This record gives sequence, C-alpha cells and structure tokens, in this order.
Amino acid sequence: MSDDQITDLARLLPAEAVPDLPADRLQILKEHLMVEYRQAAGNRRPTPQRRRARRPLLAAVGAGALLAAAGAATALVLVLSGGQPAPASPAAAELLAKVANAAAQQPAPQVSNSEFMYIRSDVAYADYLNGSQTPTTDPLHERQIWLPVANICDWGLVIEEGQRTSLAPSPGSSPALSVKCGTGNLNNATYRLLQSLPTDPRTLLSQIYAFNQKNGEGQALGSDGEAFVTIGDLIRETIVPPSTAAALYRAAALIPGVTLIPHVTTVEGQPGIAIAWTSSQDRYEWIFDPATLQYVGERDYGMSIGKPVVTGNAAVLQRAFVSKAGQLP
Repeated sequence: MSDDQITDLARLLPAEAVPDLPADRLQILKEHLMVEYRQAAGNRRPTPQRRRARRPLLAAVGAGALLAAAGAATALVLVLSGGQPAPASPAAAELLAKVANAAAQQPAPQVSNSEFMYIRSDVAYADYLNGSQTPTTDPLHERQIWLPVANICDWGLVIEEGQRTSLAPSPGSSPALSVKCGTGNLNNATYRLLQSLPTDPRTLLSQIYAFNQKNGEGQALGSDGEAFVTIGDLIRETIVPPSTAAALYRAAALIPGVTLIPHVTTVEGQPGIAIAWTSSQDRYEWIFDPATLQYVGERDYGMSIGKPVVTGNAAVLQRAFVSKAGQLP
C-alpha cells in the first residue's frame, strides 16, 4: 500500500470525540477488573497459554479519551450517547478487506496432528502488582511458545524471561486454563480448531459473540470490544489457516468501532499501519506491514491515574511448525 493510499484512507477516519464515563461506573469497572486479575494471577503476572490482552492490561482504568503515542497518528472511535460506538470506519473496512485478500492468497500448510505451532515474539507487557494503579512495564524480551496442532492436552511450552513453563491442560496437571482435551476453544485454539471455524465472516463473528457471552466475556469492554480482542488473541500466537485468517479479518470489519491508524511502528521500530478498537479506557491495535499486509505485531493502551500509557507491545518475529515442543525451526 502506497503512502498516497494510506493518506486517502486516513481522510475517511472519524473525528475524535470520547466523553468520560460516569465516576460510579468507572469505580465498579475498576473493582471488577482488579478482582478478576488477582484471582487469575495471584498478584503476579502469569504466563498463560495465550497472553490475554484484556486480563492484566485492564487492571487500571480511568476516564477520558486515550491519546496516541508521541508521533503516531490517532484515530479514536466515536462514542455516542448511551455509550454506543460508531460503526466501523470505511477506511478500516477497506484495509481489512485488503488484508483478508492477502491472507487468503497464502499457501495452506500440510501438518500432522503430532506437530506444534511455534511462534517467537519480542514482547513487553505491563504489570499491575499489589493493587497498584500505576503499571510496571517489563523490559522488551523474547517470548517463545509451542502450541499443539490437534490436542490441547499434548503439552505445549512457553520460554520467557529465562523460565520454561509447560502448558498441560490435562486432568491433574495444573493447566494454564481449564479446558477439556481436544481441539480447544476460542480462548485456547489448536490449529485443527482454527481449520474448523466457519469462513463466512458473519457466521464466524456470530460464533465469537456467542462464545464470549456464554463464557462471561464482555463485562469490561462490551461485546464488540471483546470480539475484537478475541480475534486479536487468535491471530497473535497461532498459525492461522489462510481461509480462516481471511474470514477473521473480514469479521473484524463488521465490528462497530473499528478504526484505522495510518502510521504506527512496532516495538522493534518496523513501520506499520494499524487497525484499532478504542473505548474510553483502552485501545487495542493490530499492526500490519504496509507493503505485504501481513500481521507483524500489536500495541495496547490503557489509563493509569488518568493518563494514557502503553500497556502492551508485541512484535512477531517467526512462525513455523515443528515436530515437538521445545524444538526450533
């Protein structure tokens, strides 16, 4: 995508306008999220099978519009009366259509059920320790994860910050997340589950909304924000089959409040163009290479004591299939 095309897309973005949430609503939200985080993490940052952007990153919230990082173009979603977000911007829908077409053209790998997805990233995420509303951000570091192709009870592995953590969601094994053996679910997807998802965007998005509602997701971000985060979780630390990836991006274009940010950089300094979803507390960005339209990373923002802060950074460096957990491509 050329600079001129990016500029044309940027002109279609809505104006910034995000009113504050009521103070009592913010307090309830903060208390709910802190309880959720303490229960999940025991006041320590966990190493889950798939790092859920919403869990530790939303622990400190506040009122007001998020601001972009210095030097980045900003595109905050309109929040209308009653707290309803504006429809997805035409610029975002156009970019997501191009990203989906590029994803659909990728070759579909042939893999066996015994193999593992391997993803290597550089990451830096925020901690909210001991109830603090001021996040402490990790230094940028490498994260490697191995996830099973066919059965989540085949032990996966995370290597991060010098620690090796087995991912063993099988009976009696202290699983990363409590799920049944098999292909997993939208919070813990194997490659086979990703292959089984519907490729019609509206059907797929309906399935995501229904899954989140059934599992109690959406209390903090609302159903639209949770759908965006769920898709982001699926594309961040998996290898998504081409047809599924295309459907996920086309489904994202149907989510109200999705916008485009024309000029961003990954934590590694790689230039990109971002698709974002924003509330009055947080913004989640998926970053794509402007030339190849491939997903290259993410950036998340949250509010800390009334000020916007970067709460998550990730740059994907490598994806591959390997024969066993711990093996390098």
